[in-house]
Amino acid sequence: MSDTGDESFDAETVLVILSSCLWVGAGSPKYSHLRTLAVMKRYAAFFEAANYTFTPQDLTKNFGTRPSDAPLFIEKMGGEDNMIQILLSIVEVEAYLPHPRNDGIVLPLFIALTAMTTIAVALRMWSRYKVAGSIQSFDYLTGAAYLMTVAWGGIAVYHSNSNGVWAAFWDMSWDTLRENYRITFILNVLYPWAMLLIKVSLCLFYYQMTAMTWIRWGCLATGSITFANTIAGFFVPIFSCRPTNYWDHLFESPCKVDRRAASIAVGAIYILTDVATWALPMPLIFQLKLSTKQRILAFCTFGIGSVACVASGFRLDAVIKFTKYSSQSSSTLLIDAWTIIEMNIALLCACAPAVRALVMYYVPKLFPNFGATPTKNSTQDTKATDTTKSQPATKVTATNGTEKS
Repeated sequence: MSDTGDESFDAETVLVILSSCLWVGAGSPKYSHLRTLAVMKRYAAFFEAANYTFTPQDLTKNFGTRPSDAPLFIEKMGGEDNMIQILLSIVEVEAYLPHPRNDGIVLPLFIALTAMTTIAVALRMWSRYKVAGSIQSFDYLTGAAYLMTVAWGGIAVYHSNSNGVWAAFWDMSWDTLRENYRITFILNVLYPWAMLLIKVSLCLFYYQMTAMTWIRWGCLATGSITFANTIAGFFVPIFSCRPTNYWDHLFESPCKVDRRAASIAVGAIYILTDVATWALPMPLIFQLKLSTKQRILAFCTFGIGSVACVASGFRLDAVIKFTKYSSQSSSTLLIDAWTIIEMNIALLCACAPAVRALVMYYVPKLFPNFGATPTKNSTQDTKATDTTKSQPATKVTATNGTEKS
């Protein structure tokens, strides 16, 4: 391992260090409250005191390793000699390890976007009641999606707080890492259902908005693919590892499915359905008899969905970087941040048409002359009035029917 600075650590070396942090943290319950790098220092001191020899029983006695895990722990580290060499080397280069911090962006994002979507959903419901005359099934789905999005964001905020300020594994305790695994699992299980509710509500809205057969088939296809992807995204995290709480059984290699590939596949399919959901209403705009200005406004209204597509892409990029493991990407909080953006922007997209209808309904009532074009008669009357006002006033007195200046 290099001792010339953090920029000299190659990807393979960083992966070895991060993996060692996980094994040391999981295999040392006695010191689960200490950051893993501090626990490694205790191992280095133990190896030196024991003349660089130890047994599985020594790990149980000195570090609280479960008797069933001790041999597996040593095996994961490549044997006794390799374990000693790796941990001593990591301690030696401690001064050169980077210490990236979490930027604390999750809470501000959650507050700002939740405020925006709360207003948007409320306006949507009022619009459906006041303008459309009734709240329909897809509106209730949007309401459910809003509640799911808020719940997801709240858990993400808790995740951010429990993670602390440090992003690299060697700066975290096993208690923190274990809690991160648990919360990440919960978020991964809830995410597909929030996306399903948002997209199905949009597909139902588009389906009822038009009689065009191919657009209706597009809505059905997009909804079906989203539903199938949601089922996959829900069950893969649950059944890919046995038992489900795999973070408590790391040495037993409980995960038999490539969770990285599954996460990337699910995320990629959601991006495709995002694009489809955004593109579905576009042909309708060309079918409507609108002025150029109105057509542009309609494109902007439905075009909000393109931002959700971009957010989905950045989220998938964060997932890929996390699964590669590096000192800069060993935290899942960036995934949380992009997911909050993705879900809330998708909700805003779902509410935009109804909010626009509400604005078009109230503007003429509040501003009767807004956008009015003067008629020919009104223009002539205005000119006549202006001419009258421009003439000088004349003093007159009436005496026996005669006028005097």
